[in-house]
Amino acid sequence: MRSSYRKPNIQRLLTAFNGGKADRVPNFEVLIDNPTIGSLLGRPSEHSLANIPPQDYIQLVESIGQDAIGLCFYDNPLRYLGEDGKPRPLDFKIRSREDWQRVLPVTMDHLADRFALLADYCTAVEGTNIGVFVLLGEFLTTTYFDVFGFENFMLMLYDDLELIEVVLETLSQYYAAVVKKVLEYDLSFLYIGDDVAYKSGLFFQPAVFRRVWIHRMDRLMAPAREKGIPIMYHSDGDIMEILPDLLDMGVNALNPIEPYGMDIRAVRKRFGNRLCLVGNLDVGGNLSSGTPADVRAEAEDIIDAVGQDGAFVLASSHSITPNVPPENFLAMIETAHSSVY
Repeated sequence: MRSSYRKPNIQRLLTAFNGGKADRVPNFEVLIDNPTIGSLLGRPSEHSLANIPPQDYIQLVESIGQDAIGLCFYDNPLRYLGEDGKPRPLDFKIRSREDWQRVLPVTMDHLADRFALLADYCTAVEGTNIGVFVLLGEFLTTTYFDVFGFENFMLMLYDDLELIEVVLETLSQYYAAVVKKVLEYDLSFLYIGDDVAYKSGLFFQPAVFRRVWIHRMDRLMAPAREKGIPIMYHSDGDIMEILPDLLDMGVNALNPIEPYGMDIRAVRKRFGNRLCLVGNLDVGGNLSSGTPADVRAEAEDIIDAVGQDGAFVLASSHSITPNVPPENFLAMIETAHSSVY
């Protein structure tokens, strides 16, 4: 029988989120892809953690001592009327206000199956120590990637900022409604993600950023903050400039703290245990191309640097991608399990 510190226990993760020290360093991945999933389940799998059945997910987290399972609600809810008169997902880029006028009012009707699966997840963990989280919130990412296209979005910041704000307002209101709905379920924490930065800093000037994004992201976080549900925030790149804003919004934990974007030691030094750090083992380095010994050494170095006093969760700098050998992933997990305080 495995020692208790190797088993999932949502209180371990929540203790870290709240700035404390649990029985060991928690481990957490929001996305694990094949071949690692198949290796952990002991059979071929066509799933990733974005669509895995709840019983398979529970088997997987029990095998690695991960404390929570989660469901992704990322999507582009924008629709328009096709030639057949039926709503269709947006499959063109917005280039003008005329294009935007083709977009239908946004609803959550297309999420019925996802909410049903969330209910199944919550039922499946009853009687276990495994928590449930939901991932959502990428209203800026959807706007610059799906709605306008990145280059056109950057031009529109100068040419028609008001239209940018109309789209951001539409999508942030939609995600705020989704947040309120998912919080009707028995969630352990909320995972909000929106990629807002390059490796060298924010996509645009902080003043513009605060005009178009901060108050809208706060709208998403407010229901969780008011309900006392911990919030983990995700963005790639260097977001040091807005970390104080995120703390003001009620963010408890930051993921994934890319090693080539931010120095995790500098983040710890500046914010202490007010911010739980979730990361930052380089998925583009040792996890993908090193040996298990390399992975263990890097993980131990990170834990020694920022994890000795709690408020830390060992994770990859992005996710467990297909190029990560399962034995390297397991070396990272074993390092977390052996970090008993």
